[in-house]
Amino acid sequence: MASPEEKTEADGKGNALKGFNSFIKERDLLYLPDHALRVQIVSKRPHGEERIATEESPKPEAEGSDNVRNGTYISRRSRGVDFSTTGDGSGDEVINVNSKLLSRKSDLFRKLFNEMKTAVLEEPLTIQIEASEEKAFFGLLEFIYFSSLSASSYEEIVDLLMISDEFQVLSCAYKCIEQLVHTLNSALSCFELSHKASWIQVKELLLKEAIKYVTQTDPQRMMFPKLKEDRDIMSMKDELLPLPFSGIEAIFRMDRIPVESEDAVYDFIQYWAQTHYPKPEDHSAAKELHLERLIRFNYLTPQKLEEALQSDFFHPESASMAVIEALALKARDPCTRGLGPGWCSSNHLRERRYKRPPVTVNRLWYPEFDRCEVYCSLTMSDLLDMFHSIGSRESEDFQFGHQLFSLVASCKVGTSEFSFELCITAKAEILGKNVYATRFLAMKEVDDLVDFVEMGTGTFMPSKEEKAGCDDLLPGFWPQLLTGTGPFIHGGILLLCVEITCRR
Repeated sequence: MASPEEKTEADGKGNALKGFNSFIKERDLLYLPDHALRVQIVSKRPHGEERIATEESPKPEAEGSDNVRNGTYISRRSRGVDFSTTGDGSGDEVINVNSKLLSRKSDLFRKLFNEMKTAVLEEPLTIQIEASEEKAFFGLLEFIYFSSLSASSYEEIVDLLMISDEFQVLSCAYKCIEQLVHTLNSALSCFELSHKASWIQVKELLLKEAIKYVTQTDPQRMMFPKLKEDRDIMSMKDELLPLPFSGIEAIFRMDRIPVESEDAVYDFIQYWAQTHYPKPEDHSAAKELHLERLIRFNYLTPQKLEEALQSDFFHPESASMAVIEALALKARDPCTRGLGPGWCSSNHLRERRYKRPPVTVNRLWYPEFDRCEVYCSLTMSDLLDMFHSIGSRESEDFQFGHQLFSLVASCKVGTSEFSFELCITAKAEILGKNVYATRFLAMKEVDDLVDFVEMGTGTFMPSKEEKAGCDDLLPGFWPQLLTGTGPFIHGGILLLCVEITCRR
């Protein structure tokens, strides 16, 4: 059966809503019409001149308001454009709808019909839309009635998504996003669309599905579905690099994107800025974007914190405040992980979904030797992943003296039981023949007191061995973890500390 749009086009008319009433009558409907809905279609003047709203033109109470005034709701796109029955694409259509069905599927229609009842207006509810929205508005009504999408092209799906966002029809928005994430380019566009969407549920859905696509859709994953590890968002950096700032902002404001470390995010933001603002005279425009707000400074290494103060693309005062706040937090509580909004003045200190757990390093200087305390924590999610995969988690790299190190926590299987192993590993080029004394500690509850307790000691000479550590750092840890008992988990987190000492 032809849709109203197809019928009117066949009759030489361009109005998709003209055939709506007859189209509804031809279908067996569970919900019969009980209300008239007037749709005012406004258009721009010829040659691109807009009709400017007059004093008599209906206006909403506030930009972005859901309130209906004098029985009229004005869509965002048509605000500031005067209603007129003259000119191409302008008109006034009255269609018969079922208010209960529209209210059940659309949060906005529910509010509008409820406000109409309160106001006791004799005139029907009026929706003002811009002429370019008419096809999408009919598509939305068609979905509400029949749960089918008439949109097929990318542009049509985006238009339908945006009007689903405005009228708050989550089920239609979900179907549109499902169509968009079938290809990489359109999935990436979801990041930018999330910036344009106004309803928080649509924003979150766009970001969630786009992230899911770009991090999990991989030919190798399709061939080997047992691969458990999600792709790092930075594996898509060539595809992300051309995105405008609105897309980049939408991505890196998210808390749960999978990324190796915050240093990797910092490097990408710098690379993106250098690509889009290559000339020195463009740097001031980059600073106005406040790119530093996309960085979680508490999880940067000291080297990157120092670089951030010298960045040509960050706003100097804002970056300096972020670095100071991060350093103060690291000094005050080096084991804090997974900060919530109440911990700090800005959410750029909140943790992402890091593939390499962040560490905090405290340097201590003594007359005869250097020492550092390296704090690392593992969440319940980290630990359960390690246990079920019999795998390991490597921390981000840290520097002590001239040598780079990392910590590696592993779940090992012995002849009769599982053990928790923690090692220190030398990275990159081995410099010198230094011997490091190591001390391994874990936060443990003893006699109702919780503090770091020494669990093992050792020595490490990187020039002779790749790693050194404790094979069974926490005896009986895995059974205790699975049964929810034991003294090592506090607030859902295992807190570890490695003390490294080197004589001068």
